[in-house]
Amino acid sequence: MAEQLRVGIIGGKRGGGHVAAIGNSRDRLVLAGVYDPVPAISADFVAHYPGTVEYRSFEEAVEKCDILVLASPQQYHAPQADYALRAGVHVLSEVPAAVSMEQVSLLLAAARQSKAKYMIAENYCYTRENLVIAEMARQKVFGDMYFGESEYLHEMKSWHHNPATGERTWRYYWQVGKNGITYPTHSLGPLLQWMDDRITAISCIGSGRWTKPEYEMEDTVTLSARTRKGALLRMRLDLVSNRPEVWNYYSLQGTKGAYESGRLFGDKPRLYLEGVSKHDTWQSFEDYAQEFLPARYATPPQGAGHWGSDAWPLLDFLDAIDRDVAPPLDIYKALEMTLPGIVSEESIARNGAWLAVSDPHTMTAGIGLNPGREAPLA
Repeated sequence: MAEQLRVGIIGGKRGGGHVAAIGNSRDRLVLAGVYDPVPAISADFVAHYPGTVEYRSFEEAVEKCDILVLASPQQYHAPQADYALRAGVHVLSEVPAAVSMEQVSLLLAAARQSKAKYMIAENYCYTRENLVIAEMARQKVFGDMYFGESEYLHEMKSWHHNPATGERTWRYYWQVGKNGITYPTHSLGPLLQWMDDRITAISCIGSGRWTKPEYEMEDTVTLSARTRKGALLRMRLDLVSNRPEVWNYYSLQGTKGAYESGRLFGDKPRLYLEGVSKHDTWQSFEDYAQEFLPARYATPPQGAGHWGSDAWPLLDFLDAIDRDVAPPLDIYKALEMTLPGIVSEESIARNGAWLAVSDPHTMTAGIGLNPGREAPLA
């Protein structure tokens, strides 16, 4: 039996969401410890998970662990991943992968040059509905897919200040402190996975600042995108408006059918398949769920949050490490769902100008002096 891999959690609050995966793989994973710059959060984590230790610094966590789960604020994901990968530690990063083009280059170089593996923990690719649609798309049930849309509407104004001190939190600066699609991957990740595609150009516009004029982010921001295969995508991000949340709306249109996820108040996900469904009539998503849900994901580990999806990224990452293969959401997939958001900041500043989105496979950061394992660049 292979020895257990020591898992360290960076960021005690959000990081706890990954612990369900560790309990499901006790023969291979052990929860070793936590690092959080707020001592009280680390202390609470250690008290909740007996046997874990509190690391005094990020560097100590890197030294003591084999895998790090980066659940820190998003501006630290790329720098922390860079440091850990260069130390030979595997990295499962929360979303997005980076917040600037400089960070993209830093992260890509580290991932290419390290023998350790990197994966983005985009849990929305692992919700039950999205796993079913991904498998249906893989089997071409919807035909050639040419349109998709998604929305992430989550009023978060109370998250932007510390309730005890009134101080601004990191989200004030890095989510609503910039204008554009600053939180793209929950919406774009599943669409790109279903279409097996990447975005090549985007245009971003906003609604103006109505609810909180002090914020840099406009109330609602929308992204239009073209993909390499010629499809059109649309997403909406809203972290400000006074409204209940809709975290996980998606729709998909192909030559053989369409899918619409449910919203609220009993609105159920539904789909239509040309020549299969009754003409001009939606079918229940559940008519197909059992047939197309991959057996691996049929029973989420107990305690996994976000509709059971939080545990699957770490479990799939462990499988990739054990088999020494690329993780399903590797560095390139991570950047394909992150880069459009970074580019959107320039587009919205230029009144919705259409701008190119680079292909991370042909970005040159980290290619080194000699051909290596990066076949596209060898």
